[in-house]
Amino acid sequence: MRRRLFFSPMIFLAFFGLLLLLGWTGQQKSGEAERHEVRVRLVLVDAIVTKDGNFVTDLTKDDVEIYEDGKKVPVNSFELISFGERIVTAEEKPAAQIGGVPRKQLVVVFDGISSWSRSLKEGSRKLVDELISLARMGNEVMIIQLSERKGLEVLQDFTTDEALIKKAMVRASGTIWVDKSLDAVKMLQEVGIEAADIMEEGTRYTEKLQPVLEDEYLYVERTRFEKALGGLLAVANMIKDIAGRKSILFISDGFPDISAKTLDSKVTEAEAPGTVSGARSPQLDIRRDTAQVRVFDPFNILQKKKIMSAEEVIRELIRFSNAHNISIYALDPESFVKYLMLATAEYGPRETVMQSLGLREKDKISRVQNLRWLAEDTGGASLIGATKYDRFSTIMSTDLNSYYQLSYYPPRKEPDNAYHKIDVKVLRSGCDVRSRKGYTDYSDSEAKRIQLVSAFYSPQLFKALPFEGEFVFFHKASDKFEPWMNIALPTRELFLKRGVAEGSQVFSLIVWVKDRKSGGSAFGGQINIPFKIDSSFREIIESTDYICFHYKGAEMPFARQEYEAVFALCDQQTDEIGTWVSTLSLPDPKSAKDGAVINCVLGVLTQNPGGKKQFSLSKEDGGLEYGDVIFYPGVTNRFGFQQDACAFLQVYWPSEKIQVSPQFSIVRGGRAVQPVAGEIVAEAYDKKAKTWSGLINLNLQTVMPGDYALRVDIPLSAPGGVLTKEVPLSKLNY
Repeated sequence: MRRRLFFSPMIFLAFFGLLLLLGWTGQQKSGEAERHEVRVRLVLVDAIVTKDGNFVTDLTKDDVEIYEDGKKVPVNSFELISFGERIVTAEEKPAAQIGGVPRKQLVVVFDGISSWSRSLKEGSRKLVDELISLARMGNEVMIIQLSERKGLEVLQDFTTDEALIKKAMVRASGTIWVDKSLDAVKMLQEVGIEAADIMEEGTRYTEKLQPVLEDEYLYVERTRFEKALGGLLAVANMIKDIAGRKSILFISDGFPDISAKTLDSKVTEAEAPGTVSGARSPQLDIRRDTAQVRVFDPFNILQKKKIMSAEEVIRELIRFSNAHNISIYALDPESFVKYLMLATAEYGPRETVMQSLGLREKDKISRVQNLRWLAEDTGGASLIGATKYDRFSTIMSTDLNSYYQLSYYPPRKEPDNAYHKIDVKVLRSGCDVRSRKGYTDYSDSEAKRIQLVSAFYSPQLFKALPFEGEFVFFHKASDKFEPWMNIALPTRELFLKRGVAEGSQVFSLIVWVKDRKSGGSAFGGQINIPFKIDSSFREIIESTDYICFHYKGAEMPFARQEYEAVFALCDQQTDEIGTWVSTLSLPDPKSAKDGAVINCVLGVLTQNPGGKKQFSLSKEDGGLEYGDVIFYPGVTNRFGFQQDACAFLQVYWPSEKIQVSPQFSIVRGGRAVQPVAGEIVAEAYDKKAKTWSGLINLNLQTVMPGDYALRVDIPLSAPGGVLTKEVPLSKLNY
């Protein structure tokens, strides 16, 4: 019979504070050096060569030249990749020798983050026929959607099935929200102005409206920029290892341009119609420092400067795409701004509405410019204007069917993590060439860090390593919390099935916590988890379902708001990544006057002779100590048939005169079906923090095997008043 949990005190590494991710370097260097000794470094360059709009099919190696950073480099290989019938010449090398066998594939990405719903719907209706046409020509199509709520969502994997493509397109265009970031009605209501057109109220109107407009615009636009760029980076990282030329069709209104220079020229302080002479315009007074964003590397994983301008972020995305032969085709579905905002004009002051429209129209120019920059610098094409769908049909049918693949040896023996320009020249007259403009020569360690950036933005894509996690804010003082991190590694899936060889095995656990509203980082850290794989360890994993680890972070202040925790588990030998995500919140005393449940953590108790009479997290193994007992979170919340269970509760309890009396019950289908007896083992009240903490033994012996929720109810003094929290619970049949 297998035991369910094994709690290990083997490892503890303290976290070194806010926004600090300890390096990804030290313990990897020896392994990387071994791989470098046998690795052949080649730079692949894909080129689309046309003349008078038609693809040129008869070029030879002598017809092209490649320049890196302005210096000519020898062409190592030259091949026409064509998915039609052709004759292979003697000097051509089979594609399979360089990066595998290419396939006819197109990744379609709907940008539901920074685009208007109506324009995407209209664009998808026109685009579906074009995609079906490509599928009939043998092109496999993948449909992906970026959205505020779900992040990156793969709606349809690569397929040529017309019905599946149509179904995915309907889903992509039907679930995207409508933009209201510049809704004048909403902003007027927020500042409490009902008669903004009255002349004598002009000054008051301006003073009250400007901060609201500024905060709303900056928050919404910057958040969209970060999420859209991060999502597209995750798509690029997801497909980077596909053989041959990778093509992304990015359907978007374009990225919001939040650079200081652009906004300063776009938003002025001219007098606004309808205000008294000398009053400042209600347009936005954008601060220069807000034009810089924490994006692409929100937790400084790349160990570069923490803040980059919008231009730098787009440039980084272009360089990453170029480094992996990813070409982006940008299609603007067109936003008819004036028609989309007519509803606002019916209720708001006309002058304010027109100012919002003018700002959006100017912003549209910058958005389109960003799309064109992204497409042209990655060797793709920008599909903009009235004839874009006709151009799409012509360009994509050509680019997906034929291209030239060239390669050359870089002038450097080792990667330098620097950007290098590429220029492909065709010596025949009249030929036009589209290819990537350059690439970043990423080292292995840099590529791994970028993969972690993608894991932060789209954790649902990284499931190579299975595990479960739990992040807890342990209430330490009135405004201080200790991050309490717990993980459960499944022995069968993570070790036995993967056939881990004897010797050393090192996993890295990277933890990120971000503010759900602003997207800003609140906490980050890395822990290395080494294992010695020998006969003793094999005995443990063959008789245990999970190995659990527990860690505590440094005490620090956290605001009373919602957070999202992301764990990434990385195998340093194979570079595989698994992720775990959860949302958590801290109650605000101002809104929780009667109290609130901060934590309800399930686990097990063991003996701990000589402990202190206060709740504290152990520096040795991350367990929760109190007196002669120590509590370890179960993480998975799965308990064996005869296994004892314990709950750790922390409750914000403003009235110390009323006793905390938690009551437990089993919940199925939203209904309590069985009470659970609980005995308080230890409890303490912190008067300064107004927090009650307690350990309660739970009797689960009478609970039948199955998946449930465990609900804790804490009665209040007021009749019928109760604090409630539910956590998942599973009872095993062994």
